[in-house]
Amino acid sequence: MTTHSETLLKVAGMTLTYINRPPCLRLRHVGYNTDEEFMEFQRKTYEIFMQMRQTQPKLTLLIDFSESEVVSLATVELFNRELIPLYTRSGRFRGALLASSDPFNRISVEEYIQGAIKTVMQMPDAHMVDAKQKIFEDEASALAWLEKQMI
Repeated sequence: MTTHSETLLKVAGMTLTYINRPPCLRLRHVGYNTDEEFMEFQRKTYEIFMQMRQTQPKLTLLIDFSESEVVSLATVELFNRELIPLYTRSGRFRGALLASSDPFNRISVEEYIQGAIKTVMQMPDAHMVDAKQKIFEDEASALAWLEKQMI
């Protein structure tokens, strides 16, 4: 089976692409984005994710920060407060993240992961959450992990 991709959304330096194998949405962040642009893109991505989940319940996310600049801590915290509970309550959730070798970018991604875990653990229904996220160095490894999550 060949892999097919289709661009669904573009906001500033961010692109959302659907990849059919494994079925996932690839969020690619390039360069600097304002906090407002980042959150607008993330909110629209969530809407698209939920629409597609109706027909593809195992849809995953591949979040590529490898070419992005740092996202502010305040925006990471807003994302975790606003969107992490929505994603985790959407059913089985799997997300692979690509971080860059830039140390500040990596810290930003690690802050996001730690904040997401904390948010989930504080949810009253945390024991019912089926969510996994993992950081990868390259896209091939991330896609291979997401493929294994299909089982």
